[in-house]
Amino acid sequence: MKFRNLLKKELSELITPQAIFSMIFTMVLLIFMGQIMGSAMEEGFDTSEINICNMDNTEFTEKVLSQLEEKGSKPNMVTISGEDYAAELERLDLNSVIVIPEGFADSILVDKKPAELRYVSELGIGFSGTMSSVSASDSVSAILDTATDEILLQTYGMNEDEIARIKEPVQTVEFTTFSGKTANISAMSLSSVLMMQSMIAPFVIFFLLMMASQMIMTAISTEKIDKTLETLLSAPVPRITVLMAKLVAAVIVALLNALSMMIGFFFYMTGMMGNVTDMVQTETTAVAEATGALNIAEAMNALGLSLGVGEYLLFGLQLFVTVAIGLAISLILGALAEDAKSVQNLTMPIMIMVMIPFFITMFMNVNEMSMGIKAVMYIIPFTHSYLAINNLMAGNMLLFWGGFVYQIIFFAVCMFFAVRIFTTDKIFTMTGALSEMFKKQQQPKAKK
Repeated sequence: MKFRNLLKKELSELITPQAIFSMIFTMVLLIFMGQIMGSAMEEGFDTSEINICNMDNTEFTEKVLSQLEEKGSKPNMVTISGEDYAAELERLDLNSVIVIPEGFADSILVDKKPAELRYVSELGIGFSGTMSSVSASDSVSAILDTATDEILLQTYGMNEDEIARIKEPVQTVEFTTFSGKTANISAMSLSSVLMMQSMIAPFVIFFLLMMASQMIMTAISTEKIDKTLETLLSAPVPRITVLMAKLVAAVIVALLNALSMMIGFFFYMTGMMGNVTDMVQTETTAVAEATGALNIAEAMNALGLSLGVGEYLLFGLQLFVTVAIGLAISLILGALAEDAKSVQNLTMPIMIMVMIPFFITMFMNVNEMSMGIKAVMYIIPFTHSYLAINNLMAGNMLLFWGGFVYQIIFFAVCMFFAVRIFTTDKIFTMTGALSEMFKKQQQPKAKK
């Protein structure tokens, strides 16, 4: 009963209207940003509409353009006056245009030499602008490919089957291996799906640990400032019960934050990468029908990349232990806090322990590092959390369970010191002793 009352007290102090608003706002903001990014990427990758200025106006170029329409492109015919392309793009309110100059067909059919095709594009700033430029350049390739078909048809009298055999004399069949397994699929086809899966967990762990540690340290420092902590610890309640109530309440609130963050980040990644993933899946399905290759779902199952319910439960269990470690460290550091300002400085150790493995595991493979660096990385308990999903997908259960056992031992050690601090008067004397030590270090040395 005492524990339940203390837990209610701690939850009422942590789950405030401001905290609920922060959770909802963060989730909605991530979803909104994902939709914006998704729209930008969809527009950037869209090659269906091509801006073309046809100054040649010959039967050959007209046939090339008609072939583009049959292949799904929509040529938007515009008129360019002069070669001041910057002014013309601004006048037409376009980002890019393909110019087929006069004499294009004669150069190919009469002079038997490469014709000039002009591609004008406005330099895009940012990711969406870059994707737009890449997609527009694909349109140039489509025109060149269609022109090649027409040359082979008109000049050499080849039929479509002969042209296809000349342009693609070799049919490439790609295989991908992972963790000792092989699947008939291109590795690039799986990259976007795997990237979305592998990025969600590290971001959730990162933000969850930062929010949870900041939250419990601020709560402890506030109680110390308001002198309510002394009253609470002097009440006829075991101090270990008070400590556990604070820890459980912080875990509950942290998991609520994690849930809102995970939902928001899932929709963010889905909105941002969803269109690209759909395009890859459509392309992969077409290739699978033509070559007998596997589609993405089948390939992920064949390579062991699809996690089952058991694997997700194991990851959830490790996530819980990860949060518990962060909160245990925060309890120790919170005992050193004098005021809200000092909390910012005391969160630095946790930030370092969270950020270093976060950025390294995102861009590098820890298992391929030297033994010294690898040992340092594995000493940091949060590294094992970032690697959990990859270890489960790769079937590296020894690394997973080894990291999990290490995290439990690390948590037990941190909780031992946290209990020693909260069950003795050190919770009140540590701050004063630390302040005196800093003051002595900052005092100028007396002149001899």
